Amino acid sequence: MTKLFPEIQQRAERLKPQRCVVSYATDEALLKALTIVKNKGLITDPIFIGPRKLPGMHDFRQAASMQISALMANECHLNQEADLIIQGSEKRQHFITSHLEGGVLDKRAVYLAAFYDGNRKQTFFAIDPLIAIAPTLENRIKQLETVTPFLRHIFKRKVYATALAPIETINPKLPATVTAAVLAQMSARHQFGKFLQVTGPLDIDCALSKVAAQRKGVESKKSGNFDLYILPDTNSSYFFSTFLKYIGKVPTIGVLLSKDRHLLLNSTPSTVSERVAEITLGLVAYNFSGK
Repeated sequence: MTKLFPEIQQRAERLKPQRCVVSYATDEALLKALTIVKNKGLITDPIFIGPRKLPGMHDFRQAASMQISALMANECHLNQEADLIIQGSEKRQHFITSHLEGGVLDKRAVYLAAFYDGNRKQTFFAIDPLIAIAPTLENRIKQLETVTPFLRHIFKRKVYATALAPIETINPKLPATVTAAVLAQMSARHQFGKFLQVTGPLDIDCALSKVAAQRKGVESKKSGNFDLYILPDTNSSYFFSTFLKYIGKVPTIGVLLSKDRHLLLNSTPSTVSERVAEITLGLVAYNFSGK
């Protein structure tokens, strides 16, 4: 079996086992993934909270509803019984609002989607198709400030990103082109540090294909080989991720980056192997200091 997301697996090799609680645990595939993660020594016996006990749930606590499950999971975290709260079968918005003080994510929160390129046998990322907020330039700057040190930790080298837009030229009537150009210039001046290089604006075909970039006369040595894609808005982020996941059958996982790293969202990956990788990515993020 192909080893998915090798860079993420490498970053997890020296992690100490963490304690986790699964809020509203009814998914047998998630249970299988957690068993594999436990056997790898990355977690201890999970706490499962849900309406009924499934085979393999050693520490099970019954909760008749999602609301009660959320309260019990929060208590586990506050009482230091669990380091991480893992989303079970709850709806995403319910999970997020139930497990945050005031129900609001930190302003710098980014959901970072990770994809596995089977041809290159490498991982690449995208901001941020799951919980994207209004994509202003200020939002994008804050997101890159959050994402850059984490991706440097994952890759252990310089990170190459592209800011996507409908066209490759700067047009004030198309805000995405202006945002992309500003981010590229900021990276050229090392405002995100020396380990992030942003190219932009590029449209999707030039970003994904060196041949397309050459045909259009857009010079980019990293076309078809970027580590990070910065999408222009929520809709394009969603379609980018959905197309790769469901049409392209590209293994897809994700992680929440913010001060709320104790939450592991479930992006509903297709296979047990992908679920294992997503939990592992969440553990890496939880243990990442950002220093």
